[in-house]
Amino acid sequence: MRLVVDLTSMARWLGPPVGLVRVQRRYAAAAAAFKASEVAFTVFDPVERVLRHVSPEMAAEIIAGDISCDMSFYPDPARIKMRFYDRWPSWARQSLMATLKVRRVLITEIGAFGRRNPGSGFLHFLERIENRLMKGNERRLVARDDGSRVRIVPLRTVAGERYRLASGDHLLLMNNDWAHTDIEVISRECRSAGAKLTVLLNDIIPIQFSEWYRPHDVKRFTDYVNLAFGLADRFILTSRRVTADVEEYAAKFGIRLPELQHVPLGCDRARKSKAGGRLSDGLQAGRFILFVSTIEPRKNHSLLMDVWRRLVVDGTVAQSGMKLVFVGRSGWMVDGILAKLHSHPDYGTSLIHLDNVDDGTLSLLYLNSAFCVYPSLYEGYGLPPVEALAYGKALIASTGGAIAEVVGPFGLCLDPLDIDAWESAMRQWITDPVARASYEASAGEFVPRSWEQAGRETLEATLAPFTDEVQARSVSPLHK
Repeated sequence: MRLVVDLTSMARWLGPPVGLVRVQRRYAAAAAAFKASEVAFTVFDPVERVLRHVSPEMAAEIIAGDISCDMSFYPDPARIKMRFYDRWPSWARQSLMATLKVRRVLITEIGAFGRRNPGSGFLHFLERIENRLMKGNERRLVARDDGSRVRIVPLRTVAGERYRLASGDHLLLMNNDWAHTDIEVISRECRSAGAKLTVLLNDIIPIQFSEWYRPHDVKRFTDYVNLAFGLADRFILTSRRVTADVEEYAAKFGIRLPELQHVPLGCDRARKSKAGGRLSDGLQAGRFILFVSTIEPRKNHSLLMDVWRRLVVDGTVAQSGMKLVFVGRSGWMVDGILAKLHSHPDYGTSLIHLDNVDDGTLSLLYLNSAFCVYPSLYEGYGLPPVEALAYGKALIASTGGAIAEVVGPFGLCLDPLDIDAWESAMRQWITDPVARASYEASAGEFVPRSWEQAGRETLEATLAPFTDEVQARSVSPLHK
């Protein structure tokens, strides 16, 4: 058997990883260290519409986030948003891109040169040009704490020869592949080659709550999931709640389910070695409440903003010197949320938003927070609340989706729509640290699953024999 792990979504990512990308990187790292079978890595080529081989050295750079592949020159893999030139021959489209997107072409070529020639004396000059070409946000995304930079490169730097699936291959697609690959094309090759296709499905929330997403993303995701139901040999699901959601959706529409495997996610353990860093933005240890999440409608930032205004008005915030810190990059459909945040009377004083936070800074924030909150309306798992517990922090979380399932008895879970309950709990925990002491003690007893364990179990589930294979093996020669 051979394990094949697709890295397409990771290869396209730029900046600190959000939850889905963090999962992909952890599981891909587990695959790189996997000893139970031969392992290969791929990326999806949207021009030729094939999987391409990724060398182990390149895979390591992608997993570490050292490089990012600029795919803006290439057709939409799922063919949802087709541009007039996407059907042109490759040479014609590349010529047009060289004319229309000179800035991005130059950035990727400098990135490719920098990766091939890290010690070149000419590189410093090229990087100065690159800095001038980049927009402010791009410069922030490529900068690393250690002074190094992420290289933005073209697809040819990442992708090798075509990867041809073979009998005995078990291909794993993870999470964001619905936007970055073509599952119909990939599954067709799997069937033809006698390979098996496994999909790690984090949730089906865009189908359940379409109002939280842009219409074209809902359509793309729904089309992908419906295809995956019919084309995948196995789903790996991360919580009992997601398993139930998938089963209910399939039953409602009479859809045949592939084989289901339940493997919970892992968690970053507290990185106490980072505790010597310095807090910024006027934050003081033990004097801020932490909410880690991408800003998007589902995460329920609005509730916390309303609660915080109440706590400011009644004097709770002033008397305690406490601040509320949002950590996370902006997602989609956030104009209203950001407008409310930026116009909030307390924004920039006791209400702070930190964007593009690296792992070291995030660790420092967790370690020094008074307690953590997570009011999300619905989650298929919920990594930030589990990470908060891993850092030994008292936690107020919601009951949305799988959150109560993964938090268990270690945190206080409230209805994400009950603003009065959130206000009461937060006020009590701010004014009376003893009130949250029992939850800190519970968090101290929380034993997180390591990413190594979760990754290993996910890969083992990907390679596990299927029911029909087990039955075939159990039939003795006398019954054949």
